[in-house]
Amino acid sequence: MKDLLIKEGFDLPKAGQIVQGEVINISKSAVFIDLGPIGIGIVYPGQFYDNPDRMKSIKKGDKVSTMLIELENEDGYRELSLKAAQLTTAWQDIQEKMEKGELITTLIININKGGLIVEVNGIQGFLPLSQLSSEHYPKVDGGDITKIVQSLQKFKGQEFTVKIIDFNESENKLIVSERAIKEAAAKEELVKLNVGDEVEGEITEVTDFGAFVRLNNSLDALIHSSEIDWKFIDNPKDVLRIGEKIKAKIINLDLNAGRVFLSLKALKEDPWLKVEEQYQVGSKVKGKVIKIRQNGAFIELPGDIIGVLPASELGGKSPAEVLEQGKEYDMAIVNIDTKEHKLSLTLEKKPE
Repeated sequence: MKDLLIKEGFDLPKAGQIVQGEVINISKSAVFIDLGPIGIGIVYPGQFYDNPDRMKSIKKGDKVSTMLIELENEDGYRELSLKAAQLTTAWQDIQEKMEKGELITTLIININKGGLIVEVNGIQGFLPLSQLSSEHYPKVDGGDITKIVQSLQKFKGQEFTVKIIDFNESENKLIVSERAIKEAAAKEELVKLNVGDEVEGEITEVTDFGAFVRLNNSLDALIHSSEIDWKFIDNPKDVLRIGEKIKAKIINLDLNAGRVFLSLKALKEDPWLKVEEQYQVGSKVKGKVIKIRQNGAFIELPGDIIGVLPASELGGKSPAEVLEQGKEYDMAIVNIDTKEHKLSLTLEKKPE
């Protein structure tokens, strides 16, 4: 047969090539496949040892893709591999999906401490924790690995929509991402926004440093604690609630990172616009200590003005030695910078 094909000028396939054919017979010892002009191919049972159900699913008349292992074995057949062909075509499909940026649905088949194990075209892949969407990312205090794994268990058996971000066939490596989908969609939405725009959203999470706001299905934003109100907010959870609908102003856009920063206080009257009508350098005031730091203390003044009492004004002592949080003190204004929203104070000296 080999000599006849060569004589007819037919190009013979080489080992490793993918060839198509039709199943013409199935026995306990082999599956026979008609490869057309290049002859009859055979798939031995050893090809199915790790997946016996695959052999049971094959029927006479099925069109299949196989990989040529040997052009002509001792029995005169083209020796074929279904498994190798499936893997090769699977990796080719993975490459095409990655190049096109195609979104795929994958089953979560297992969990480990680093993320989720998925399956794409029969090939196992990995969805790292860092590539989960904010919706699925486990919110575990302290990043406890045991609790994270426990939290991820509920996803086993579920289907996720992901995007292939990296693969290496020789290393059998396949990495997918949920986050990449959201980031791409977020960047599309981001270009429609401008600093100064007023937007509406729903608070999805409140932390000790601020709140996350869902603007639409693909875009989240952050309100830092310093942008909640003109008055001092020690704990954002005291004033904001998950599920609360809010209006805010965009104060910054990070196009590269796909981030939006919002301000609630920007929609309120700025008390600093009239600060010089109420306060003058040298005037005496009563101020309440709201936060003590190593380099000074934040002082709350009437009219939602927050001033600073630097450590340098405490005669060489640390703020914690001199001041008590929550207590009021007599002070004097040293400097006012309306543009920068800064007001510096000093403690009033007690008469000897």
